[in-house]
Amino acid sequence: MSVFLPILKKNGFLDLIHMTVCNVGSRKLGDYDDYASQGWGLFAPELTIYGFDADEEACEVANADLETRQIDWKEVHIPLALGKAEEERTLYVTKAPMCSSLYSPNEAYLSRFSGLPELVNLDFSCQVETNTLDDFCELEEINEINFLQIDVQGADLDVLEGSSKILDSISAIQIEVEFSHLYIDQPLFADVDTFLRKQGFTLFDISTSYRVRSSSPIRSNVRLGQLLWGDAFYFRDPIQSKSQNPEQILKLACIADVLSFPDYALELLEYLTLNYGKDPKYNLSKVIIEGLSQFPELVNQGLSSLPIVSRIQEFLVDLDELSSLTSQLPIQNNTLPPLSVFHSEDYLRHNHRRLEHLVSLNINISRSHVLEVGAGIGDHSEFFIDRDCSIVITEGRPENVEVLRSRYPRLDVRHLDMENPLLDPNELFDIVYCYGLLYHLNKPLEAIEFMSKHTKNLLLLETCVSFGDEEAINFVKENENYPSQATSGYGCRPTRSWIYNQLKQHFEFVYMPITQPNHEQFPLDWQLGNIHEAIFARSVFIASRDKIENAILIEGIPMKQTRH
Repeated sequence: MSVFLPILKKNGFLDLIHMTVCNVGSRKLGDYDDYASQGWGLFAPELTIYGFDADEEACEVANADLETRQIDWKEVHIPLALGKAEEERTLYVTKAPMCSSLYSPNEAYLSRFSGLPELVNLDFSCQVETNTLDDFCELEEINEINFLQIDVQGADLDVLEGSSKILDSISAIQIEVEFSHLYIDQPLFADVDTFLRKQGFTLFDISTSYRVRSSSPIRSNVRLGQLLWGDAFYFRDPIQSKSQNPEQILKLACIADVLSFPDYALELLEYLTLNYGKDPKYNLSKVIIEGLSQFPELVNQGLSSLPIVSRIQEFLVDLDELSSLTSQLPIQNNTLPPLSVFHSEDYLRHNHRRLEHLVSLNINISRSHVLEVGAGIGDHSEFFIDRDCSIVITEGRPENVEVLRSRYPRLDVRHLDMENPLLDPNELFDIVYCYGLLYHLNKPLEAIEFMSKHTKNLLLLETCVSFGDEEAINFVKENENYPSQATSGYGCRPTRSWIYNQLKQHFEFVYMPITQPNHEQFPLDWQLGNIHEAIFARSVFIASRDKIENAILIEGIPMKQTRH
């Protein structure tokens, strides 16, 4: 499902482009063969689709269906066999017409696989005249095709070889490829791949199909059988190209989105914004923000903290626009239930990895008196309960406190706003536990001071941080209407140096582990911040009143760490 295309449509960007699609082997077997059902309909009325199939009857059925539907785009299916030249060829019509080919079925080989002979074995053959896509485009004065799909059962390379002129205009290709000779003397994947790479295309993915041996009564629980064919997806890379056309880049971003490559679509939309964004037609900053806002885990982590958002921020009309856009999400007024956030798959996985790591540090926690700050809905609280700890569970959001009291009716659950914390100054705890809170605070310095005043032995701290050796707090905007975000609307992403040195002002001993949780948000090499791919970078700190003899913990800030 497209991420950005509906937003581009809503904001009028699709009205500025015309999308031309060509489908060679366009027989429609179901809704999955109908372009409009696959998201392409959003380009209408600025959409033209040319379908080609050697089966005249299949083309007549497709055209009649389009007329009945009264479509608002141009689509026509042409009964023409496309190949590498204008010539007479033999068409081998198979038992299942969809498997018919300009190459003869390799029946001896097909018989070795389950389910193939009854589809691909020969029914009859006939002579047909083939033409090239180049000749058709020249005759019809078609100068551009944006997306080409080819599925002609082994003759796919023939079609490409007959498209050498129009191929220069094509940005993306979906093409069926075979890895074994299902048809006699047919070109295989390696041949197609070599051809397209020479034309400047890059392979992105292959959807694969397997078959097991027909003679075998057994099959693997691990392997699906032999890889026989698949659909290969190729894209051009305009970012590396010397000659660039912003309109073509926008079209390519749209195609990538339709074909379920949203990461590539996003990269192209950002590239357009940064390089051509002074032209309103290519300032896609709002589209990017709105697209990212569809992912609760990103909103939960704070859109403004994402590197891509920082890079495009200057293209927003003003600095308040990001806040305005994120506040328009369907989570305003705390309508999103806390459980739907804290018990999302990503959140639960992240919790598991952090607690696994905490166990690996071999810190004596059992039977301690614990203060947990920023508990959310208490998914970490059970860790201490299971270790016979007496625990005071605190949280700043009233709606989260309600969930906590429902989950732990017999425990001491309190509302504690860590932006302005109030606690009996004489109340001390063996351990203060602060995992995942500090970076949601607008006053991190005051929070560290407060926690230190109530720590008798240990402060366990985990937070998002920024790369860099300097001491910096790095304030960011967050969505205060989201159950796990900053209650003030502002958080921070301090550097490790800043946190470490602040802790040293309150604790004699400050440690960091030589290991990191087994999660992509915890970097291993802090000198490679420029290639860190995860949304966040996180670190763990242990502040102690007493010296800890532990080979996993070191005093100082490690530049390289390992997975525990």
